[in-house]
Amino acid sequence: MIISRAEIASAVSAYKTVKRKSTVAAAGFGPADSFERSEAAASLSGLVTSSPEPFYRHALVEELGRQISEGRYFVPTHEIVEKMLGRLIVEAAIAA
Repeated sequence: MIISRAEIASAVSAYKTVKRKSTVAAAGFGPADSFERSEAAASLSGLVTSSPEPFYRHALVEELGRQISEGRYFVPTHEIVEKMLGRLIVEAAIAA
């Protein structure tokens, strides 16, 4: 799985938004629960339901599988460290 810096920032900001909303609701400011689907959520659900084929690229998966089986697949160390640190940041934000 590829997790970009933008995805990490998006996850952190989404968590902070949800956390703030739940705090307001717990304080009694919202008289009733409501649900509004965002445009992004609507487009994503439409994409998932309208796509009859798998959500991955067969050629890429086969190529990576071949490289792994031949021992030629390599991920630069700095990319691994960057993803690990990104996950730690997200986990720390969620735990806070």
